[in-house]
Amino acid sequence: MKTEISEIWGRMGVSGALLLTATLTACGQVPLHFLQPQRSGLQALSQQIGPDAGTLRFSFEFDDKADAVEGEVGSGYIVVSRDGKELQALPHAFELPRERLDRQAWLDFKDFNGDGLLDFKVTRLYALEGTLPVDSLYQFDAKTGNFAQVDAVSNAGEIVATAPGCLSLKVVNAAGTAKQESYCFSPATTRWDRAKAELPKRGKTAVKVSAVCDLFAPELISCRRARIEQDRVLLTMVREYRMGKKQALIGSQGKGYAESYARTQHLDHQSWHRYRDARCATQVREQGVAVKALPAATELCRYEWSRDQLRRYKEQVARLGEGNGKP
Repeated sequence: MKTEISEIWGRMGVSGALLLTATLTACGQVPLHFLQPQRSGLQALSQQIGPDAGTLRFSFEFDDKADAVEGEVGSGYIVVSRDGKELQALPHAFELPRERLDRQAWLDFKDFNGDGLLDFKVTRLYALEGTLPVDSLYQFDAKTGNFAQVDAVSNAGEIVATAPGCLSLKVVNAAGTAKQESYCFSPATTRWDRAKAELPKRGKTAVKVSAVCDLFAPELISCRRARIEQDRVLLTMVREYRMGKKQALIGSQGKGYAESYARTQHLDHQSWHRYRDARCATQVREQGVAVKALPAATELCRYEWSRDQLRRYKEQVARLGEGNGKP
């Protein structure tokens, strides 16, 4: 049917095409989205990841075209394949204007964690009135042969490699201004830790990795940093679940229902944040915590709530992936 219409369309002038469009629309023979311009794809990229990892192919597969936001590139999956066999399908949304994306270089390959293998970052959107890229970082794991998103730094701001195994993250604070953080990868723990620069000693620059929140002796600054990082990881997981659930609902319940669910789920997460903060403030007072220890105890409570909520969302994302084939 589409081939026949395309041949007819090519033989007609503008007036004939308009008449055919009106006739087909009135008769309900052809869906309107067939007559609308389709989104052009991104150029597939081939990249040698490492000496033993081989060459991988990266392409982008758009999801349901009806879900595209006017003027934006759209959402879908970063598909990683080797020799024609699909290895991974990583959910990603390009929430940025089409003219801001380089369709020939939409992934930035670098060895971010210093293990000799290439990772990649990809821009999701632009903040601060279009001046600050918000990137996602995907790290290659030689053991599994797969890429995994680095939650500690992804979807927060601009990621720039600064030294082997280290990067800078430019983020926007609550006041709406940009600030810069530094992270370094620890091979021993396989984690990205935020680093705090101290005064140079004996001609060398000392770098102290921020402490985690000690459950038995909480310290305000360390617990606050740990809670903020945990909240950032949680937000990433919430967005991933919301996007996957929305796509599943579009197929089963329709676009309107799916969009309504996404809005409600976003508001639910905001309500959870407010309830958590208020409940923790009350809880530490009910426990008779000393006045000087109240701020640290409150941050510890918020950290634990965020950790438990993250665990629940990870389980939901896993179940969603099992049900749909792709999360």
